Amino acid sequence: MIGNPAIIFLDEPSTGMDPVSRRFMWDVIADISTRGKESTIVLTTHSMEECEALCSRVGIMVGGRLRCLGSVQHLKSRFGDGLVFDVKLDMPSADELEYLVQHIFGSGSEFVTPVELEDKCRAFGNADLAERVTASHPTGYSLAAAMERDGFIRAEAFCSWCVEETRFDELSDYLVRAFGAGQVVVMERQNDFARFKVRSSNNEVKLSKMFALVEDVKAKMHIREYSVSQTTLEQIFNSFASQQEEEQGVARGVFQQA
Repeated sequence: MIGNPAIIFLDEPSTGMDPVSRRFMWDVIADISTRGKESTIVLTTHSMEECEALCSRVGIMVGGRLRCLGSVQHLKSRFGDGLVFDVKLDMPSADELEYLVQHIFGSGSEFVTPVELEDKCRAFGNADLAERVTASHPTGYSLAAAMERDGFIRAEAFCSWCVEETRFDELSDYLVRAFGAGQVVVMERQNDFARFKVRSSNNEVKLSKMFALVEDVKAKMHIREYSVSQTTLEQIFNSFASQQEEEQGVARGVFQQA
């Protein structure tokens, strides 16, 4: 950087730095490029935080090919594809579980065996839930693991899972009714947490509409906390990166988008 060169190439300049040193380094780079406008800086990085802090134009490369180029906001608008809705649902209360255990199991055994699984799901009110108790399901895998390990599922764990699945289904159906079939995509599920991508037919989903829809049913849908945001640059980057042949594996509970 000495001598004010016309072009400066930087590769992961803040890797391994503590937060204070990293911020100082970013300030130095910003002084040179955006405020002083004395040099053009070409920066390569895997940190989208660094990218948003320093770059006026961003390009994402996949497999050695440049896939997109533009400002951060342009990339969010062009490739963000709607809003991201993160939500945590309430866990069933002790009273709810006690009632369900009594209703489904009565005074009998408080265990669910593989043979009884479908009947117990039917007694809960949804026999189709039995199909979700598999090793590949984002939440049903825990029951499948218990079934394989112990040969049974405890009644309280079974009832709690059924309630959580029902609440997730109700919320998902509500979003589909509000925005239309094909416009709501489940991106991730982990226990009581879910992440949705919400689009609209005219490609414009307003934050105000999303907040209004959620607030109207927050208590009814047992929503404990939630957030609504544009697709982050990190998510856009990961979406492009997942197209590489080396990145085809998917973590449990994370749904790959076509």
